[in-house]
Order: sequence, then C-alpha cells, then structure tokens
Amino acid sequence: MRGRYLFDASSIIASAVERRFNPLLENYTLQLAGYEIGNYLWREAYLRESINVEELKMLVELFNGILRGMKMIEGQHPSHEIVDLAGRLDLTYYDAAYLYNAKRLNLTLVTEDRRLREIGGKFVKAIKIDELP
Repeated sequence: MRGRYLFDASSIIASAVERRFNPLLENYTLQLAGYEIGNYLWREAYLRESINVEELKMLVELFNGILRGMKMIEGQHPSHEIVDLAGRLDLTYYDAAYLYNAKRLNLTLVTEDRRLREIGGKFVKAIKIDELP
C-alpha cells in the first residue's frame, strides 16, 4: 500500500481524526496540504472555537509529524497546466493540483471531497479514506 496513493488535506485530516496514521506513511501529498491543514486548525481554534490553544499546539505538532512521514510532491506555482485543468473542469486550483499530480504520477487520489472524487474519478482512481485496503 505504501507509495501508491496521493492524499489531499481532507483525507489527511480524516485519517488523523480516525487515528488511522499507517495509510499515510510513505504515501504522497502536496506541499499545499500543510497550508490547508493549517487553515483547518486556524478555523477550528479561532472561528469555531472548538479547540483551545493547548490542543491547537498539540495538533500542529501531530500534523507536522504526519507530513514528515509522507512523501512531499513539490512544484512551481502557479502552474499553467494546473490553472488550465482547473478552468476546464471547474475546480479550484488546489483541487486541480491534487488531480494533476495524481494523474502525472499514476497515483490513486484519496479525498473526502465528493465533488473532487466524482470529477477526478474520470481521470484517475479516486477514493475515500475508508475505501483503502
């Protein structure tokens, strides 16, 4: 199972919530995921006030550890190919970046985003975290 999947931020967060860390190790994500996870933590702490400052610190460290255990796909941004893909498929740049890299590297895209799975599934295999073997 290692090295065959590209996880987006939603699937990394879902894995952490379910305490399913093993599927993430040695698999892929984008540098972008760290920013998306940071935004999720900010929203939970400061907008929804569902976690306190101590929990926030602990979760930041947890997600940093998770991301260190994953293979990070880097790229130059903005990318014309990704902008074009986003425009053609009516996706956000972020979602198109995951789809573009899954296709480019022949990886299965793991996302909790139903719309991204539906659109992306026309080009690559796209599954939810609970569909992993």
